[in-house]
Amino acid sequence: MDMNYGLFQEQTLKLNMTQNLAQAISILQLNMVELTSFIEEIAIENPLLEVETKFYSPLDFGRTKKKRSRKLDEKQPYEALLPDRKQNLYDFLLMQTITFELSDQEKKYLDFLIHNINESGYLEVDLEDASKILNLPIEIGKQMLRLIHELDPAGIGARNLQECLLIQLERKGQLTLKYRYILTKYFHDFAEKKWKNIQRHVDISLKEIQYLYDLIQKLNPRPGLLYSPEKTEYVIPDIILEKEVDGWHIQIVEDLFLNVRFNDEYYTQLIHEQDSKTISYAKDKYRQIQWLKNSIEQRKNTILKIMKGILQKQETYFLDVNATLKPMTMAEIAEKIGVHESTVSRVVKNKYVKTPTGMHALRNLFTNQLSSNYGMNNLSKEAVKKEIQAIIDKEDKTKPFSDNAILSILKDKGIHISRRTITKYRESMNIPSSVKRKRYYV
Repeated sequence: MDMNYGLFQEQTLKLNMTQNLAQAISILQLNMVELTSFIEEIAIENPLLEVETKFYSPLDFGRTKKKRSRKLDEKQPYEALLPDRKQNLYDFLLMQTITFELSDQEKKYLDFLIHNINESGYLEVDLEDASKILNLPIEIGKQMLRLIHELDPAGIGARNLQECLLIQLERKGQLTLKYRYILTKYFHDFAEKKWKNIQRHVDISLKEIQYLYDLIQKLNPRPGLLYSPEKTEYVIPDIILEKEVDGWHIQIVEDLFLNVRFNDEYYTQLIHEQDSKTISYAKDKYRQIQWLKNSIEQRKNTILKIMKGILQKQETYFLDVNATLKPMTMAEIAEKIGVHESTVSRVVKNKYVKTPTGMHALRNLFTNQLSSNYGMNNLSKEAVKKEIQAIIDKEDKTKPFSDNAILSILKDKGIHISRRTITKYRESMNIPSSVKRKRYYV
């Protein structure tokens, strides 16, 4: 074996990802609200950067605004982006007990129980534990719980779903002895629609059980939410797609609501200082702003290219609410506009487009192609789901189609997918199995 020692020159290519490059890539996947937050964080440390926004940023809450880095338009209706506040559940329940004549011990127990009702309306503390904590007889707890069960909304203070439904049925005057027995002794079989097993033990027809089931469908399984503050999530689109007489207009929303400016007056003041560190600092912050502006511009151009590629493929879907998506992959769009597939993946993450047919998550516009006969090679997953939904909508509810039956119907239409795929699609649409869809009268 020859082992030669010496100095040799070799040419290799190596990609080193700088911090700026990594940040530029990460900027691609930010939606408009996240981008605004990112820029405002930079503005806090960079006195040369001025940011003007015209909507509420997440960073506005709990933070003192700095005038130089944040200019608010007081004419903007900020309230439109804030969740509505509803009456507090605890206050609502307590208000109903004001006129009750209770002893100090009863008031103490009642207040403790109400404080342990969660936002869905269920009691989260065991009465035995409550009695130990309060050092009060459990009989008082039982009395106070019965009192709570008489409050509005019906079903409040229940310890489980079973009790919640029983309370509501009783309040409506619909809880017969037979219904109480079924829901108490055979609740699991009832919920799983194993009704023939109930028939073997209870003198009741399947139609009667179906009627009870229909009654329960009208009840509220989470009564506390009627009076709990809800966390309302507002989706702010990143792109607005409009069809005009002269064609499609694509508007990047950040151009409407976000303005990033360079404070050149302050920069000039800094670089005329005698201190070299101050001059170096000013130039460094200037370079940061130039990089930021370039990154934002590159991000916007990439979003535009990708949106144009999507529009060419899905124009019909954006115009017709009854249209289905055409099969489209990220690799296909990446090749069309000349970028890497990972770039498309980053850009469409957590972003929304507002179109004539409504708001759409960009990521949801991509779907795989499924095999089909009769030249239907442009059938998408969404189109197959619509076919499954249509089949189930038209079925005889007393004899609902099994997944195997749906499979046969789809095959007759030239759509070839597995039974497992049908089950997966059906469950993703929150459609129960044929056993649970079955009705004994219509």
